[in-house]
Amino acid sequence: MDVLATLYGEDTPVPHVRHILVAVSLCHVFGAFAQLDKWLVRTITGEVRTMDVSGPVPSVGPLINGFGQGASEDVNVMTDATGNALFYTAAGGDNLVHVRTAALTPMQNGDGLLGNESSQASAIVPRPCHPGQYYIVHHDAVSHQHRYSIVDLNQNGGLGAVIEKNLLIEGAFGEGMAVGHQLITGCRWLFTFGIEENSYNLNRSLISALGIGPPETIATINSPDGPSLASTLKLSPSNDHIALSMPNALSPSAADVALWPLNVDSGTVGQVELLPVSDDPIIGIEFSPGGGYLYFAGNSIDPFMDFGRVSVTSHQVDIIDPMIGTSILHMETAGNGRLYVAANSLLSSLAEVRFPDASSADDVVYDRYAVLVWLDGCMPGLPNSIEGEPPGTTQTPSYIDFDVELLPGCEGHMFSSNACLATSWEWHFGDGTTSVEERPVHHYDVGTFDVTLNIQACGNPLTLTQEDLVTVTGLQPIAEMDHPDTVCQHASVPFTNSSELASNYVWHFGNGASSNSEVPGYAYPFPGEFDVSLVAIEGCITDTIGDRIVVLPAAIASFHTTSDPCDEQTRLVNSSLDGETWYWDFGDGDSTTFRDPVHTYTTMDAFTVTLISDRGTMCADTAQQVLHAGYGIIPVAWFIPNAFTPNGDGANDELRIKGPEVCASPIMSIFNKWGQPVWEGDSTTGWDGTAGGSPAPEGVYVYLLKGKMSMNHGYVFLMR
Repeated sequence: MDVLATLYGEDTPVPHVRHILVAVSLCHVFGAFAQLDKWLVRTITGEVRTMDVSGPVPSVGPLINGFGQGASEDVNVMTDATGNALFYTAAGGDNLVHVRTAALTPMQNGDGLLGNESSQASAIVPRPCHPGQYYIVHHDAVSHQHRYSIVDLNQNGGLGAVIEKNLLIEGAFGEGMAVGHQLITGCRWLFTFGIEENSYNLNRSLISALGIGPPETIATINSPDGPSLASTLKLSPSNDHIALSMPNALSPSAADVALWPLNVDSGTVGQVELLPVSDDPIIGIEFSPGGGYLYFAGNSIDPFMDFGRVSVTSHQVDIIDPMIGTSILHMETAGNGRLYVAANSLLSSLAEVRFPDASSADDVVYDRYAVLVWLDGCMPGLPNSIEGEPPGTTQTPSYIDFDVELLPGCEGHMFSSNACLATSWEWHFGDGTTSVEERPVHHYDVGTFDVTLNIQACGNPLTLTQEDLVTVTGLQPIAEMDHPDTVCQHASVPFTNSSELASNYVWHFGNGASSNSEVPGYAYPFPGEFDVSLVAIEGCITDTIGDRIVVLPAAIASFHTTSDPCDEQTRLVNSSLDGETWYWDFGDGDSTTFRDPVHTYTTMDAFTVTLISDRGTMCADTAQQVLHAGYGIIPVAWFIPNAFTPNGDGANDELRIKGPEVCASPIMSIFNKWGQPVWEGDSTTGWDGTAGGSPAPEGVYVYLLKGKMSMNHGYVFLMR
C-alpha cells in the first residue's frame, strides 16, 4: 500500500486492492462469447498473451511471439464447450488479421485477412450446417468495411485452415458489431451500424449456412452532435435489448447511449430510449450478466473519466469510479460472472466488478486494481461475443415452419418458409397443385385445405403439414370453353365460352397474349402448338380450364406490279404475309409456282391475275387483280397509221409512230414492194415520203419497227 499511497498521496482514498503485477496491457481483452474463461490480452509492444478469467484472480499466460505485433486492438478467440481454445485471431501492424491454431502456431492460409491495427471489433460465430466451420467477421476502420472469412477445423489434421477469405458484406459500417443467439431456425443475426449525415442506422444481417447477407436497416436515430464510427454495439445476455454508445455527445443532457428493446427472433427493435449517463464521451459499454444494468466508461485523454452503470428499466445512473482513466473502451463479463474493465489512471490495471447485478451500487464490490499493468496510456479494444450463449452449444436444429398471408386485391395466398437453413422446398397446397419456390403465391378454389411443406435443411429431410390451414368461401365458378383443334395462322379462332357462375374472364392464348373478353376474337400471328387457358372469375375465386390448339402456317395473299411500260414485260411482286407455297394464274392460260414471276402478255386485253398461297391446304388464301395490257401494261401499244400523204399541205405529211413519251422511240425501216430499203430513222421524227432526196412514188410500202425487246412490221400506203 506504500506504493499506492505514494502515487495517490496520503489524503487520497485508495480503493481496496487485491492485485497481481503483470507486464502486459489488459486494455485489449477479447472474448468470442460473453462469460468465456479464455481471453487474449496485448503487451506493451502489441504482442499477445492468453488469459484465464475463470478463477478469483485472472491468470496471464506466456507471450505469443510475433502474433499481432504492432497493432493496438482486435484480438479474439473461439473456444469449445469445455472452454478449450479452438483458434485465435489478432490484427497486426500490417493492417491484416492473422489466425493461429489452438497450439498458437500460424494456421494454414491464415494470413491476409483484411482488417486494421486499431479496429475495435471482430466476431467469431459457428457456420450453420457445417460442423467445425466458423465465420470470422473482421473490420477495416479505414475503408469502413466489414468482411468475413471461413475457418474449417476439419482441415490440416484438426488444426484448421482458412478456406475462404475477405468475403465482403455490402455497405459501410462503424466498428461496433454484435452477434445474437442461434435462432430456432438455425440462423443468427449480425447486428451492425452505419452512419449517414447526423444519424445512426442500426442494421441486421442474416448469418446462414450460405454466408452473411447484406445489411437491412431496422432503426434510425438522430445524433445532433454527429455520429461516431468508433461507437460500441452490445447485446444483453438474454438478447432482449441492444445498446449503442454515442461518444460525440457534447452537453451533459445529451444522450450517451441508445437503448432498444429487441425481438431477436424477428430481428426487430422497439421504441428507442436515449439515455444521458455522463458528461464524458462514452464509448465502452457492457450489459451485466443478468441484463439489468448497462455499464459504461468514458473515453478521453483526460484521466477523470466516469465508469458507472445505468438501470435498463429505471434509467437510474450510478457512477462507480469518477476517474477510471484515459481512453477506456473495453469491458467484458467473464466466465466467473464478474465484469472487468480496463482502467488507466495513475496505474494501468484491469478493474473488477464482482457482483455486476447487485441492486445497489454500493454492493457491486468494485476493485480498480484487480490486475495491475505497468503501462502508461491505454487504447483497449472491444470484444465481440454471442452474448449469454454458452460456448459449444451450437447444434443444427431440426426446425421447419411456415406462414401463409392472404394478399390484397385477389392476389392469392403467399406462403413463406421460416426454415432459414432450407436449401430446397416442395409445397403441396392441398388441392392437387405443388410448387418448389421458397415463397410461392397460390390461388385457391372454394374449400378448406391442408398444406404440406417438405424441405432439405443441412442435408436432412423435414416435413410439416398444417391441417385446415386455408379456407376459401363464396361461389365457385366453373370454367368451360371450346375451339377447333386446328386453325390457320392469321385466321380468327372461333372460341366459345360456356362457363358458369362467373362474371369476369381471362383468356391466355399460350403465346403471351391474353384477353379479358367473354368471347374473344383472336388470330394467331405465328404457327405452332399453343396451350390455351380460360380463367373464370367470381370475386376472388377462380376456376381454370386449359387445352391445346394447333395453328397451321398460312399466308395472307397479296401482290402488286412494278413493270416498266417500255420493257414489254409484267413484273409481279408477291407481298403476301407468311406462306410457304404459291400458285399464279396470269389470266391468259399461263401459270407458275414462282414466288415473284415475270410474265409477257402477247395481246392487248384485260386479264384477271390470281395468286393462291398454300394451294390445296385448309389455310389457302387467294388474291386477284385485273390487269389491262396496253399503256402501262405490256405489250406497249404503238399506234401506226395505215396511210399518209406527203404532199406539202401540212396535214399527214410524215409517217410517224405515236407511243408513250416515256419510252425510247423504236427504229423504223421502210422497204418498197420489191424489198429494197427506202429509208431508216427515228420513228418519232417520221418518214417524209422521200427516197434518196426525191419524192418516192405512190404505192404500198413495208415498215419494220425494232423495239427494245421485239420487232413489229406492217404495211402503209403512200398517197400523193
